[in-house]
Amino acid sequence: MNSLKKFIKSTAGMVFIVTVLVGIAVHIATGNFFTSYNISTLSRAASFAIIVGFGQTIVLLTGGIDLSVATVGQVCGMASAIFMVNYGMNPYLAIIIASLMGIVLGAVNGFFIAYFKMTPFIVTLATMQIYKGIVYVITKGMPITGMPENAQNLANGIIGGVLPKIVVMMILICVILTVMLNRTKFGRHIYALGGNRKCAKIVGIPTEKIEMLVYCLSGLLAAFAGVMMACKLASFQASIGESWQMDSITAAVLGGTSMAGGIGTVVGTIFGGLLSSVISTCITLLRISSYWQTIVTGAVVLIAVLIDAVKDNPAIQEKIQRKRRSKGKN
Repeated sequence: MNSLKKFIKSTAGMVFIVTVLVGIAVHIATGNFFTSYNISTLSRAASFAIIVGFGQTIVLLTGGIDLSVATVGQVCGMASAIFMVNYGMNPYLAIIIASLMGIVLGAVNGFFIAYFKMTPFIVTLATMQIYKGIVYVITKGMPITGMPENAQNLANGIIGGVLPKIVVMMILICVILTVMLNRTKFGRHIYALGGNRKCAKIVGIPTEKIEMLVYCLSGLLAAFAGVMMACKLASFQASIGESWQMDSITAAVLGGTSMAGGIGTVVGTIFGGLLSSVISTCITLLRISSYWQTIVTGAVVLIAVLIDAVKDNPAIQEKIQRKRRSKGKN
């Protein structure tokens, strides 16, 4: 019971409640929200951004940020398509190799950030442009079509006629990352690094190594999502995952991950990603212009960041407490 109360009071819990209430309201209005087809489609679409969001969450936990996640996904999605279509490589082997390429691309970010102490925002912004350029240089902006059927089935398949395979993969990744963050030394070091970098260094935590590994992990997850998206579409397109940069940050922040680092969970990221997907779906069902989706999502993120800032700012908290005490006296 205490765990349930704690969850409801958390940012992730509040986001979950809002998500359910929005879904109920739209279902009453349209009658189409809580249908098996809509839930299956919604969860499948959300899973890709949530997987990328997992990596973004872990980066944010260290106090960093990764703006290159979308283009890492594009480079690796392109690689998987080239391996399968141009070279006839076994789809499963191509998926593994292309996903592992994300570790290398993430390591580039981690190297400059961890060992040269460069600002994560600047480094990942620069690599984002570099990776995007690589995609357009190689493909000339043209799609790569002809992905094998078993690769398509891996991303589009549905278990038992209800549960999409990509959702199962997303849940498995969440379980693995949750165990890693809560049960391993590496996970504890990630939280310590984000909580107080100087203290983490003093107590002997290898901060550079942890930071390097975190960006490698973010690259791996972004790469896997990019490869799966290419399989889902049965072709690679240079526009794959263009919104993942914003979507991953949105999912993490709405899920309760602090932009200052040290606070957050990958489970919360699922709820944050679902809310974003629900907003998009509701706008479609209500036949509202899709342009409003960007406005509404941006407003929700701004509110979430504002709440996060208020919670983490002692001066603001003290001011609120003083106002409450003065009202109590009156």
